[in-house]
Amino acid sequence: MDTNTTENNPINEHNKTLLNWKAPEFISHAKSGRWFVIAGIVVAMLIAYAIYTRSASMAIVFTMLAGVYYLTHNQQPKVIDIKITQLGIFVDKTFYPYNMINSFWIIYHPLLIHTLNLKLGDKTSTKVVIQLDSQNPVKVRKFLAKEIPEIEGKEESFLDLFTKILRL
Repeated sequence: MDTNTTENNPINEHNKTLLNWKAPEFISHAKSGRWFVIAGIVVAMLIAYAIYTRSASMAIVFTMLAGVYYLTHNQQPKVIDIKITQLGIFVDKTFYPYNMINSFWIIYHPLLIHTLNLKLGDKTSTKVVIQLDSQNPVKVRKFLAKEIPEIEGKEESFLDLFTKILRL
């Protein structure tokens, strides 16, 4: 039996939901035709540079990266269920028990960003980003601060800001 899914899971019998909401799995940035033209020019220049330096593998990698980006980022985000429970957090059908979460922080700037961020305690230091959507961040913090250490004042990383500016 898979313990990470919500369906027919015996853990649910003793796991009261404290807070729940629906939110998109990620924020989709609208891209204009101009954005695609500029991105195409940049990719073409990178491929031309790879050909100029006689690096066929670099040209193949840039071509594949552009194709994979297009395929993965040309989709609309699913609306998923998020539940904060007595024993952990469900993000869609994945369960994160509190003992697997090292810390959390909330980034909240009205009209710009509303995220709950979890740092998992596995070997890869995985970060899970959950959209708060219209959920009250104070309520979320209130429930989680009882179970998980909070990192206060943490903001978006440079890489997150860079990808947001470029609408990647």
